[in-house]
Amino acid sequence: MDIRHLKTFLAVAAGLSFRKAAEALHYAPSTVTAQIRALEDDLGAPLFERTGRRVLLTDHGRRLLPRARRIAEMADDARRAVTHDADSGELSVRMSQSLGMLCLPEALRRFRTRFPATRVHVATASRHGLAADLRHGEVDLALLLGRPFAAEGVDMETLRQEPLVCITAPGSPLAALDRVTPTDLAGQPLVLTRHVWSLRPAIEQTLAAAHVQPGPVLECSSISIVRRCVAAGLGAAVVPLCAVRDEVDRGVLCALNASALDASALADVPLRAPVLLALPAQRRIAAAAVFFAGVLRELFRP
Repeated sequence: MDIRHLKTFLAVAAGLSFRKAAEALHYAPSTVTAQIRALEDDLGAPLFERTGRRVLLTDHGRRLLPRARRIAEMADDARRAVTHDADSGELSVRMSQSLGMLCLPEALRRFRTRFPATRVHVATASRHGLAADLRHGEVDLALLLGRPFAAEGVDMETLRQEPLVCITAPGSPLAALDRVTPTDLAGQPLVLTRHVWSLRPAIEQTLAAAHVQPGPVLECSSISIVRRCVAAGLGAAVVPLCAVRDEVDRGVLCALNASALDASALADVPLRAPVLLALPAQRRIAAAAVFFAGVLRELFRP
């Protein structure tokens, strides 16, 4: 069996999605399909059942899953044993897009002074499947923005609290306000990410408690798209200040205190989202990952 095909199988099984696996592995969807088909041909058994839009593990796939994980762990352990103290090797990082825009160039510049030959893979952060990827060595470390979560085999460290603000276009009626309240958002279109840095439930509960119905919601996966939509006057958004500071300084966007959008926040205290460093808790961490984690701690020191 090809170890790459087993790792592709694990990626599909983690999210029960060929599309998500392709995104996580940076493969074309056809490559994922071809590798799974090759593995199924090699084993002589179907591993996934496709029913409409759903993907489910077959009995054969469920029996393979724990064994594939052990094989992947052994392969990754062998790679780490060879490259643990070497300047070559690989480093796999997941990072929030907004945090990457803030720190990645400087973090890589410092990292290259110690590990000039290491191949670095940086992917957009997602909590989905992260714990398993950290445990199995698919990811060496992750930098996230949002509320901490507990996961087996993962050490979570808060590096800093990043302010969240409500942004709007300069021409919006909201732009004249210093602080946005639920009433201000009545009928106001909202431009949000899927989870709004773990605060979406709190914001929606606050609006519901105030009997406020906002306008239509536009969901975006990219902070860049959110910024452009808000600047074009398509609605308001809640974002990390670090992700929009340049646009606010240039007058492209207006940033407002959003503390009133979370009923659990103290009055007039800006909402904050923790900057989280996630590392594997139950396996040895390569020297390159240890050094990169140290760089991130320095960059986000309060």
